[in-house]
Amino acid sequence: MLASSHRLIHAIMALEAGLHGSQPAPARAAFRRFADDVEVTFHSLAGALRGSPLERGGLPDLREDHRALAHSGNRATERYALVNVETDRIANSLNTLRDELIERRDGGTGFSL
Repeated sequence: MLASSHRLIHAIMALEAGLHGSQPAPARAAFRRFADDVEVTFHSLAGALRGSPLERGGLPDLREDHRALAHSGNRATERYALVNVETDRIANSLNTLRDELIERRDGGTGFSL
């Protein structure tokens, strides 16, 4: 879980750093959808750590959101390229965290923090 969390934070930090190193580009509608679904996923994972139910099928499909994002906008735009790469890492990290939480819950080991 720690490795997935670090990967997630590194992706978010890379996006922030990219804001200063690339030309401005308008936010794509697909990015807004991805960001909204990331927020829902964060909320659900935090709730699971506090004892709320968590079901794999009850969360947004971040992989599908990323696919739509990667196929939107001009791929030659530097900022879009960075966003496409880092949002892939974000989707992978959150999906892995989700799976780890579900496995831990189903394995009966609990969520001792």
